[in-house]
Amino acid sequence: MPLDESFTEGLFPVTRWTLVQALQSDDEKDAGKAMEALCQHYWYPIYAFLRRTGYRAPDAEDLTQEFFRKLVSGTAMDNARQDVGKLRSYLLGILKRQISDKTRHDHAQKRGGGRVHVSFDTLEAAERYALEPLNNHDPEWLFTRAWAQDLLAGVREKLRNAYEAAGREGVFDILLPFLMWDKEPPSHREIAARIGSSEAGSRIQIHRLRIKFRDLLRDEVALTVLSPEDIPEEMAWLKDVLAGQ
Repeated sequence: MPLDESFTEGLFPVTRWTLVQALQSDDEKDAGKAMEALCQHYWYPIYAFLRRTGYRAPDAEDLTQEFFRKLVSGTAMDNARQDVGKLRSYLLGILKRQISDKTRHDHAQKRGGGRVHVSFDTLEAAERYALEPLNNHDPEWLFTRAWAQDLLAGVREKLRNAYEAAGREGVFDILLPFLMWDKEPPSHREIAARIGSSEAGSRIQIHRLRIKFRDLLRDEVALTVLSPEDIPEEMAWLKDVLAGQ
């Protein structure tokens, strides 16, 4: 069954949970596409958790690969059916079980022997991890922080692309500070002068940008939960994580 068709049937709705379902496809090409998509979105929180747990960079890279290959197993899918709601909780649970598993003697045999292989920039991984704060926070804190930051970064990139398509990329760059939750934005008077607008006009543009950002953020969060009823709770969780970083 083609991947797009498999995303409309079965247990999971058409969200990133559907990618987890697609890992069980008998078509190796479909499974590979689903694996690559999941890895693209979530490899760094997994890698950061492993590094903060104490693994050296090469070992964390190997275990990140192994983590995504593990998702192909029927056991992982059984756990997905039993877990409630949140993709981040599901993936973190699998990761913790992987770390606690003492039977890694077959790890070397599995490398390169799975039906799919995922890739990520190991240089980027090491460089990005080097920028993480040195503190006493546990690996799960770093996982959730990286998850939240990547989610926001993806939404901002979608907005940037929309402004660029409209020939207004420069305006987006000027208004971007109003979407950075961890920084104090410039004054409305300064923004108005930079975009060649009145102060009232700049306020309207900022308001519209924030509304669009909120809508896109909600859409992105909706991709990671099993039920629409979970969205408000996940949005509140996201705000708390970013406020506490």
